[in-house]
Amino acid sequence: MDLTQYLERYAITLNAQQREAMARIQGATLLLAVPGSGKTTVIICRLGYMIRELGISEDQILTLTFSRAGARDLGRRYRSILGGEGAAPRFSTIHSFALSVIRTYERQTGRRAFDVLQDVGAVIRELFRQVFQSYPSDNDIADILAAITYTKNLMLNEAEIAAFKVGDLDFPRIYTAYEQYKRRAHLMDFDDMLRYAWLLLKKYPALLAHFTERYRYINVDEAQDTSKIQFELIHLLVARWGNLFMVGDEDQSIYGFRGAYPKGLLDFETHYPQGKVMLMETNYRSTGALVASANRFITLNQERYPKKMTTPNALGVPAVQEYVKTLEDQYLFLLNSVQKEGKETAVLYRNNESAIPLVDLFERQGIPYRLKEHNPLFFSHFVVRDILDFLALAEDPGDGELFEKSYYKMNCSISKENMMQALRRKKPGETAFHALYTIPGIPEWLVERVQDQEAGFQRLKTLPMTRVVDYIEHQLGYGEYLAYRVETGCREEQLTQKMEILKTLSKREDTRDGFRRRLEDLAAILRGETESKGRGVLLSTIHSSKGLEFEKVFIIDAVDGEFPSRAALEPTEEGERLMNEEIRLFYVGVTRAKGELEFISVGHKGRYNPARPVSRFVEHYLGRRPVAKVAEKSITGDKAPVKRGLGMGTANIRPEVMPKAAVPANWGVGTVITHGGFGPGEIIALEGETATVRFETAGAKKLNLAICLSKGIIE
Repeated sequence: MDLTQYLERYAITLNAQQREAMARIQGATLLLAVPGSGKTTVIICRLGYMIRELGISEDQILTLTFSRAGARDLGRRYRSILGGEGAAPRFSTIHSFALSVIRTYERQTGRRAFDVLQDVGAVIRELFRQVFQSYPSDNDIADILAAITYTKNLMLNEAEIAAFKVGDLDFPRIYTAYEQYKRRAHLMDFDDMLRYAWLLLKKYPALLAHFTERYRYINVDEAQDTSKIQFELIHLLVARWGNLFMVGDEDQSIYGFRGAYPKGLLDFETHYPQGKVMLMETNYRSTGALVASANRFITLNQERYPKKMTTPNALGVPAVQEYVKTLEDQYLFLLNSVQKEGKETAVLYRNNESAIPLVDLFERQGIPYRLKEHNPLFFSHFVVRDILDFLALAEDPGDGELFEKSYYKMNCSISKENMMQALRRKKPGETAFHALYTIPGIPEWLVERVQDQEAGFQRLKTLPMTRVVDYIEHQLGYGEYLAYRVETGCREEQLTQKMEILKTLSKREDTRDGFRRRLEDLAAILRGETESKGRGVLLSTIHSSKGLEFEKVFIIDAVDGEFPSRAALEPTEEGERLMNEEIRLFYVGVTRAKGELEFISVGHKGRYNPARPVSRFVEHYLGRRPVAKVAEKSITGDKAPVKRGLGMGTANIRPEVMPKAAVPANWGVGTVITHGGFGPGEIIALEGETATVRFETAGAKKLNLAICLSKGIIE
């Protein structure tokens, strides 16, 4: 039976590109599939064709994917499309396959390899306490676990790990303690399994032969999510027979923080010189207007294969953008919009925490909604704890424990020695502030500051809830403490978002107790302890929405500094890497929409923050900014990507090579420049081409003026 008869037998309809991909069985193939192009259907139909028509044994086929859910879905789709006749090939995560390599080694050699460490978080928590003599927050643990996964999946060496930054944590120190603990206990974590399996296959030819003889055809789904160590492991498996079928899309690689390695796709023809890169460019999901805009936008991605996404669907309506004044306006706009919608709707956002004010509002209004992921880390973050501590200290200024936790966050120049003296001499019923400023010999200036601070806390106790968080930040010195945390490694935009969420939630309550209880209730919802309200609007990060589709999509917080993030706007190599990842993330978000797409941009985040521009991503997507040609990798034999500039308006991300511009001779200390991401700023120091510039919105930044001028970043 030929391919056409096979497709007719199972009532499968494929386009020309899909048929060509399905028919390529031998050799190495990279299939680049645009969103909504039916890649899973092609993978499944190709497997059925290999087994049921070409007579290839299902035992010789291994299909790898990123997650257990993905592996289960492939198995389900296989049975759904092809029926239950005959055995199915193996669908596995790469981690599960790596473990099978290790267990096979144990059986072959009679040696016991490492046991798998199940609760890594608990181990890290205890090691943190031992190493730093303090207790970590849930956020600290999450950041450390993510960094461990990243370093192992990208195969970073000791020097790179020693220089690795994780906020204001000493990551190399805790990483070293963690590795030593595992060696002593003869344990490996899930990411160690990948490296250990790779090393075993390299070291023991008989072990490698066992797997290459068994699996002569290797398929990889979601190849853009594959990490460097996973690429290396796959390369070993394929070396003998050369039959590799990788399906993915470098334009949808969005898991860089977990070690995803899109360069592996870009270097495919280097690793497999006889291989072939194929395309599936027809999007069956979205309307013509949405496809055209997405197709234009993704050319901002700096290194990619040239693709032109098309659709047979009707033109439909173009995407629209709403500009609202405040965060609360954004949430109320969404509330009104989803109440009117009768269609399947999703609200997508870049950061998990963006859902919290929406969940709160929808719960209050009885709006049906679903949460795609449950992440309660916000409620254990130090910012949330600190605000609650300040409120509690205002209620009970005699609480010594609260004062000890809060004194150094008030920007009041209180030393630890001062604090300890005050707590030792404090009498029952006396405030910690009074005990401090009555210490004999305390300087008069400090007495005045502490008295002012005590008066500030008395004032805080009487303020309405609409003002308390703002007051703590700007009148009680907490804003200066946050600025210090930014200087020591915390991301400013993350701290700002947490403060703005707290301001939004506090304004919806009448009392301090009501505010505390509401945070507890929301934490329970975000932990998944309560049922979501029906089958209504879906609330999801863009990351978690991948693979899903909706009639209508809202993308919120669409402003520069948030999407793209401030870190992505930095004119550095890391900023460039983040910018490209966020371009891909935005592309994944907009391609979830089948018929309607709406962006919401918030003009102000709080009365102390300046107006913020609409996201440059939205501007490009809607065609308000021109999109220049960028680097694209040829799929017709040219192994070197073409390097061109990236058209990002006044904030160009650097091309590979660009001549420097001359710094104007009249520029010096006091000159005011305008930066595409940070706005106006004053040069406060200048040495050669390097200037320190103080920006109103971002503080002091060091810039190479010549490079920034040549790229159009400043003017």
